[in-house]
Formats: sequence, structure tokens, C-alpha cells
Amino acid sequence: MSQPPSKSILILGAYGFIGNQIAKHLVLDGHNVNGFGRNIEYGQAILPDIEWMKGDLADYCSAAKWLPLLENIDIVVNASGILQSGPADDINVTQSDAIIALIEACETANIKQVIQISACGASTGSTLDFMSSKAAADERLLASSIDAAILRPGLVIGRNSYGGTEFIRMIAATPGIAPKLSGFGTVQTIALSEVVEAVQVAIDAPDGFSGSFDLVERKSRALDQIIAMHRKWLGFGPTRFHIPVGNAVMRLGALASDAIGWLGWRSPMRSNALNALINGVAGDAAQTARILGRHAMPLERTLAGFHSGKQDRIHARLMLLLPIFMLMLIFLWLGSGILGFAMANEAAALLDNASTGAGAAKLMVYGGATIDIMLGLGLMIRKTARLALAGTIIVTIAYLVGGSILTPQLWLDPLAPLIKALAAMGLSISCLIALDKR
Repeated sequence: MSQPPSKSILILGAYGFIGNQIAKHLVLDGHNVNGFGRNIEYGQAILPDIEWMKGDLADYCSAAKWLPLLENIDIVVNASGILQSGPADDINVTQSDAIIALIEACETANIKQVIQISACGASTGSTLDFMSSKAAADERLLASSIDAAILRPGLVIGRNSYGGTEFIRMIAATPGIAPKLSGFGTVQTIALSEVVEAVQVAIDAPDGFSGSFDLVERKSRALDQIIAMHRKWLGFGPTRFHIPVGNAVMRLGALASDAIGWLGWRSPMRSNALNALINGVAGDAAQTARILGRHAMPLERTLAGFHSGKQDRIHARLMLLLPIFMLMLIFLWLGSGILGFAMANEAAALLDNASTGAGAAKLMVYGGATIDIMLGLGLMIRKTARLALAGTIIVTIAYLVGGSILTPQLWLDPLAPLIKALAAMGLSISCLIALDKR
């Protein structure tokens, strides 16, 4: 059987959780793939075999902006999306305005096909802006003259984790404790590999698979059941205690997550994600069977398809602890700086005894306290957190070297301030690794 001719395909969100796998499989199928994103350095690192176009969707809200990017493109796949608005993103601009402008540009450029990765439950009448903004783009695409396939996956389960699946794995990693959830809707899942398969089917037969398709398994499950299945998949032992957790408690956590979201932290537990789980994730499994030619795999089979290992258990527990680790470091560095100013005379006296001179000693204390506070504030903001973590490591090394020269007796101090600094540096290194992109 002859191989279908290769096509030039533009993928929005090509380095994302779903887009990444779509891009990899289309390259293997022999297509010429172009990725669009604002961080193409990261894209080039994880997907070096595709061409990259740099851009921010917020700057592409007119058809004229898109047209130069569509030259020699046959198919557009939109796998972009954000869970919730933040300081760098507006969900309606990203998921609606920019995509509607793209659709208009595709009509002008005579693009053959557009494949939109939407979401189960997307509706213009939804109270969730995530769902309503997706639906606005879906409706405009269906009303266009383009061959369109709108794929609406349920909760997507992949080898890696992001968003909702990362939240599930974090909860599943809680040692000895499992939540007993109430007030949540049931959820239908879909394997990431089957989302990719649906994209491939739509590309190979654009005329036969135009329209909107839910992508879900047939069975609907309670959220705590899905968490328990992931716990078993990860290889953690059975839970000893079940703690009742209602959506009121979860809403408090979501409000806290929303608050730190304005500092750039994209927690998987923000209000949009929580509300989606409360409403439930439900779709029509018959639509999935139509595009795949079979029913979707049940969650048991999806999880059995990729074996978990040590790295998965470490990742799940590290991500569970990461917020605590970051708070510890913020408290450490802000506290150190504040105490440095509050007790400058006592700290300067310690250094003065090391024969540095009173004036120089006080200057060193104030300078060190200022740096500590700057690092603590930097750790609070996601955009600067990695740089601040690197700074804490460098400054700790400088403190250890300076302390060894000026106050070597502190290595033998019963409270071990210099030895404890080594542990703090190790915590910074761990957080720096955990903050790596998906």
C-alpha cells in the first residue's frame, strides 16, 4: 500500500503536552512540520526535527498577522491552550480571538484543513471561560469553508503528566493517605496516543472526518477512583487512611492557587480545573468509535500501556513537595534578610571579631541582608524563580567560602550554621531540577 503524500503542517502549541506528541508522530509519518510558539529555544531543544516560528498568540489577533506564516502550509493543527488567565495570558485572547483570526486567515490562504484540539464540554454558554473560549473558536471553524475536524478529548492520560494528570499523580503520591472526594462529577479519560491517532486519521481522510468528535473512553469514573488507579500504577502501597474532602475544601485550595497564579505559578489546582472536575468530564464515546474505527481504550489499558518506574514515583512525590520546598526557601531567604537588618549590630560584631573592622562588618551585613531579601522575593515569582534559585546556590557558596575565611569557628558551632547551609543549597538544587519544563 502506497504511503500518502507528505503535507506541510503548522502546529500551534507544538511543545505542549498534546502538541508535542502530535508533532513527533507527524514527523515520523513523513510530514513537514512547523511549530509555532513564543519559546522556540525550548521547542528546538525538545523537537529539533521541525521548523519553528516564533510568536505569541496575543499578538496574532488579526488575519493579516497570520498570513505570512501560512505560506506553503497545507494543514493547521491547533493544540494550543491555557487553563486560566494570568499576568502573561488572557484566555479569551489566546483560545478565541487569536484562533478566530487564524481561521479567517486560513480561509484567505486557501488552507485545505484545520484540526482543532478542543475539550469535552466546550460550549459558548459555559460559565467557565476555558470552555466558552474554546467553543467560540470551534463554532467559527465549523462555520468556515475549510475542512475542519474538531477533536474534544476528555481527561487526557499520557506517559508524561501535565495539568489535571499531574494533579492526579501528586495526590496519588501522598504517603499512606488518600482523599475521599465528594461533590465532584464523574470523568471519562482518553489516552494521549488516541488523540494523536485521531489527528492522523483526520489528516489521512479529511473529507470523511469533518465535524466535531468527542474523544473519550466508554466508562465514566469517580475522580478518587482515577486517583486510586494511578496510585496502583505508580507502585505505591495501599492507603491506610481516607480523609473526607469536599469541594468546599478544594475551593479554598483553588483560591490560593489562583492567587499565586498572578505571580506566574501555573498550579494544576486552579479554579477552572476544579470547576471542570466538579461539573464532570463527559462525552459521547460513539463519536470516538467513529473516528478511531473502534472504542477508546479503558483507563486500565491506557495505564498498562506504559510501565511506571522509579522516575515516575520520584517525580510524583517531588511535585507534591515542590510548593512546600519553595515556601521553605522563601521563608529562609526573606527571614535571613529581615533578621540581618533587625540584628545588624549583633551580626556585625561577629564579623568585627574576625578583624574586618566595624564599618566594613556592618556594610557586609547590610549588603548580605539586601541580597537575601532580593533572592527571597525572586523565588516568589515564577518568571524569576529559576534565576533566583541559581542565585541562592551561588550566594550560599560565597557565604561558605567567606565564612570559612572570616569565621572558621562556625564550622564547629553546636548549631552548625555553615553545615546547614549545605542542606539549604541541596534543597535549592532539587527545586531547580523540579522547575524544569514539562
